[in-house]
Amino acid sequence: MKTAWFTGLALALLATPAFATAQSDDYARMCAHDTGKAQIDACTWLIKNGNQKDADLAVTFVNRGVAYQVKGDFNHAAFDYTQAMTLRPDYGVAYLDMGSLYDLDGQYDRAIGYYNKAIAAAPDYALPYFARGKANAEAGRNDIAIADYDNYLARVANDPELFNNRGASYLALNRFAEALADFDHALALNPAYVEARLNRGMANYRLGNYAGAIADNNVVLTAHTGSAAALYMRGLAKVKAGDDTGHMDIASAKGIDPKIADTIAKEGVAP
Repeated sequence: MKTAWFTGLALALLATPAFATAQSDDYARMCAHDTGKAQIDACTWLIKNGNQKDADLAVTFVNRGVAYQVKGDFNHAAFDYTQAMTLRPDYGVAYLDMGSLYDLDGQYDRAIGYYNKAIAAAPDYALPYFARGKANAEAGRNDIAIADYDNYLARVANDPELFNNRGASYLALNRFAEALADFDHALALNPAYVEARLNRGMANYRLGNYAGAIADNNVVLTAHTGSAAALYMRGLAKVKAGDDTGHMDIASAKGIDPKIADTIAKEGVAP
């Protein structure tokens, strides 16, 4: 499962004007580093009273927009991101975060439009490639997603989420050996990465390595005893390996999630 992504906080340092007072320094710090209402209030004070240059003010709007986005107020977030883009047309973070609003709403093509603008504004900025890759994958364009992930990887090495997501796109394209290699890489970087472990179990199953699939799902179930997906996939792998206790796993998985068979079938796996 891939979740929509956004920056969390503007990935730019808030530059404080040379003539700023100690009070505005405090608000600048809170706007950049606090969360929730305290962050919104601090950013709002700066917008009204901070006498910031346009480039700094754009960062303030993005920081406030992210705070609104985290609390689920997407309308105010969109307003702030728009103000940031107007003030600073080359500010890739603003386009990236605006795209994430549409991503969260399932409007992947609109999200991609903003990710494209983020890349055009700052071609060396890595995160829009990753976000665009996730949006393309969610839209079912996994070949394009892989190209985006490759562009991200050229700029940021050793990100386990990248390898997991690219592996999921390879898996969707039935490129199982490449998927397995990416899940291996993700787990080498983060052995506790449960989603990558579950995905690797799927890749092992699709490659006919039922012992490997069972082992991966055992690890998932150690951490998450109620994982219907892991129980179901372990059950299927056991049955394929000639172990009839797999039927018990399948039944238990359906007891947790009656739709699990349909969910897994959409991944191309059926009993």
